[in-house]
Amino acid sequence: MSAAKGNGKKIFLIILIVAVLIGACFTTVTLYAKKQLNKPKFTPPEDPPRQSVTQLPQNKAALYGYVYGLFSSACAADDVEGSWHTDVNLAGDIVSPLSENDKAVVSYIRDNAAGQIQAVYPNENAVLMSKADYTPKIGIRADEISGFTAEQGRRDDNGNVSDDDYYFVSFTLNPETINTDSIVKSKTYKEICSLLSDAVTVDKAEFILNEARADYKIDRIRDHLISSVLNKKYTVKATVTLKDEYAKLYKDKTFDVELPYETNEIVNFNYYGAYFTQQSMTVKPDDMKALPASITVNAEATKEDYKLTFTPSEEDLVSIDEDGVMTVDKSAAEKLAAPDEKLIINMKFEYDGHTYTDDLTVYITELEVATDNV
Repeated sequence: MSAAKGNGKKIFLIILIVAVLIGACFTTVTLYAKKQLNKPKFTPPEDPPRQSVTQLPQNKAALYGYVYGLFSSACAADDVEGSWHTDVNLAGDIVSPLSENDKAVVSYIRDNAAGQIQAVYPNENAVLMSKADYTPKIGIRADEISGFTAEQGRRDDNGNVSDDDYYFVSFTLNPETINTDSIVKSKTYKEICSLLSDAVTVDKAEFILNEARADYKIDRIRDHLISSVLNKKYTVKATVTLKDEYAKLYKDKTFDVELPYETNEIVNFNYYGAYFTQQSMTVKPDDMKALPASITVNAEATKEDYKLTFTPSEEDLVSIDEDGVMTVDKSAAEKLAAPDEKLIINMKFEYDGHTYTDDLTVYITELEVATDNV
């Protein structure tokens, strides 16, 4: 009985000690948390909205003129690289008086030719526009436009906006205003017929345009056209004659056929130059950080081909090397005029006869920087 009482007292004491320890730890954590919450923090000023070079027009004529001007400027520039190609989609049902087995053979011929047909269209990768042998065309006229949308950024179903630095413009074209008769007279059409010549002869063909749409992505901060996509969906009505081995399979070698034909003419532009990818950054004394600079030159360019300089408004607070790595003076705190010191970094980039400049706001502080997670 006494042994049981003794064990009970021991257990009680152990529980009491553990409770005291837990309470002490909780008190310590609570005090530390309060101290951290009450610790002075630096909240960087909110960056002002990035301003557009040109306000997005909201009527058809002005919008087309704006896009056309950007496209033409990019194609004529001596500091812009262009890349373009055409995606061709031939997939879809074939309409013809042939049997299903015979249609399968025609489909086989078409599918084998699809990749080769795509290669017939003009294509280029990263060529300086001023030296390009071929200049892409915008591919639409103002009088062909039946409707349009023009927005800043992309808005999802919940109303959230992304890609706010860009304009997105789409033109819907009226197929009835677009003349397709010239297609069968073009060099591209003749090359396509030549590709098919081992299997069939195209006796005649007609391209009927069903839908057409042009989409453009524009960097509104720098007024640069980034990409252009012209989509056209046709129905091709053709009379063809099978040749050689294919002709032996059929009694009637010549037949009519209808099939879908879709093209996406894609043009992308890449601009030489330099700019800061953000408007501001916050650092502490004795920090070493790379500046958020984006620099674009020809892939074969070396450091000897361009000159890049960074100039801070307060040279005694930071130093910046030729690679854009900034070192904050360890004694910057003693030189601060306020708990946070604002300075401006000017970037100057000289390349291939052009000069590009941009500014970055830098805040120096010894305080903890407030974030959304604190």
